[in-house]
Amino acid sequence: MRRHGHRRRLHPVIAAALVAVAVAAGCVGGASAWREHASARHAQLAQWQTRAGSAADEEALAALRKAARAGEGAAQAALGEALWASGDAAAHAEGRDWLKQAAGAGDARAHFVLGKAAFLGDAQRAPDAEAAWHHFELAAAAGNTGAAYYLGLLHRGGYGRTPDPAAAARWFEQAADAGVPQAMFMLANAYREGAGVPRDEVRAVAWYEAAAEREHPESIQALAMAYRYGELGLKPDEGSFRAHLAETAHALKHPALSP
Repeated sequence: MRRHGHRRRLHPVIAAALVAVAVAAGCVGGASAWREHASARHAQLAQWQTRAGSAADEEALAALRKAARAGEGAAQAALGEALWASGDAAAHAEGRDWLKQAAGAGDARAHFVLGKAAFLGDAQRAPDAEAAWHHFELAAAAGNTGAAYYLGLLHRGGYGRTPDPAAAARWFEQAADAGVPQAMFMLANAYREGAGVPRDEVRAVAWYEAAAEREHPESIQALAMAYRYGELGLKPDEGSFRAHLAETAHALKHPALSP
């Protein structure tokens, strides 16, 4: 006869397994919520940065300053980048300070912006290849795709080190896989020339086409010339040549933004 009120005791192993499942489910749910919160926060910071930079919105700038002074690394990077883009010398200098502070705390975006500034130089400073290497390597290690593209350029040209076409191609591929059209173009060139990778015209065309779909003028032009002269394994095709030439002119009006 069944005794009412008696509860069956779970085997310790089964009980432990159920607890583990519950904890794992809680962790997954918590991680998902954290990612959503982080994504929303980054979107908000990006909006403030855009408003502070392009529209000189004082309210957005004040919000970024408040978050940056509270020690939020992403806010420091966003504020630094917004001020850096300003034509005002004092704001530019303050922007550099915020970017350095964010980079010191490991912010990948701050390292990327500082790397790009060092690579290109500006009105205040000449290009600094060694600083560019330093910041781009740290940013790329943290997953910044723009930094991967610029590391490809650095390895390709040497910039104070021995040029390494194979390393350049690897970095271009990493950035291209992440959707950077300029990297797609450079990777296509590498396959076309056999620079750091085996020469492969089929892959070259595929990467030119991928970049062309993203309004990259040089890639569209490369395809136009290939159709005109029968290069890259393509047959001469006057219609395709003219169509790509028209697309090149269109893309030049609003080209893909540089990373």
